[in-house]
Amino acid sequence: MEKSKPSVAEKIKKKIKDTFDVGAEGAASITGELVAESVVSQFLPGATTMIFSYKQKRFEQNIEKYLEEMKAREEEMNKRISQLEDAPKQAFKDKYFGMITDYVIDEPQREKIRYIVNGMINLLSHESINEDFVLTYYDTLRDLRLVDIGVLKFYYDFSMGYKRTTYQDVLDEFQIEYEQYDAVREKLARMGLLETKRDREVEKLYKNVEALGKYIQDLSKNKSSRLSLDRLSKNDGYHMSKFGRSFLEFFVEEFKEEA
Repeated sequence: MEKSKPSVAEKIKKKIKDTFDVGAEGAASITGELVAESVVSQFLPGATTMIFSYKQKRFEQNIEKYLEEMKAREEEMNKRISQLEDAPKQAFKDKYFGMITDYVIDEPQREKIRYIVNGMINLLSHESINEDFVLTYYDTLRDLRLVDIGVLKFYYDFSMGYKRTTYQDVLDEFQIEYEQYDAVREKLARMGLLETKRDREVEKLYKNVEALGKYIQDLSKNKSSRLSLDRLSKNDGYHMSKFGRSFLEFFVEEFKEEA
C-alpha cells in the first residue's frame, strides 16, 4: 500500500523538531518551544482547509526562512528572554511572540523575514513591551517593500555622513527608474519615515503670516512697525525623520550596531 504524503502541518512540525531539537532529551531551547507553539497553532486540529498552491508554497517557504533566522539567533534570543523580568517575559511568550509570528506567515517577500526576527530580538531589550509600539513598527514594516527599505537605508547612510552608496546604486540594485525612486520617497514621506524641507517650511510660513498680520494691524493704527519674515527655501529635498531613524535601527541589524 502506497504511503500517503505528509501534510503541510506534519512537514512543518518535523522541520521545527529537526531545527531546534524540540522534544529531545536535555535542556529545551526557549526559542524552539516558542516557535513550535506559535507556528503549530496556525493549523486547526482535524481541519482540511483548501488553500491555493501559491499560498501553501509561500507559507512553507516563509516558515523555513523563519526557522533558519531564528536558529541563527537562537543563543542571543534565549539569553535575552532569560534576562527579562517575570511579567514582560510572560507577556512576550503569551502574546507578542505569536503576534509577530503572524507577520511572518503573511509576508509576501521572504527576504524581509530577517528584519522581522531582528526586530523581535531588539524588542527583548525593552524593559516593558507596549502593544501599540509593536503594532506600529510591525505594521509599518509590513507595508514596506524591499525597494522602500533600500531607499530608506540610503537616506540613513546619508544622514549619518556615510558614503557607502549613491542613489544610482539604489536604482541599479532594484532595477528601477528615477520616477519610481521618487515615488518611493513620496511613499516614505507619507509614512513619516522621511521628511521634506517643505514640512519644516510650513511652520515658518505660519509664523510669517502671523508677522504679516501684526504688521498690517500696526500700520492701520499708524504705529511704526518693522516687518521681519523668515526666508523660505524652494528646495524640497528629503531627509530622515526621527521615526525613520528609529525604525531602521530597530529592524536592521547593521544600523543598530552603528547607532
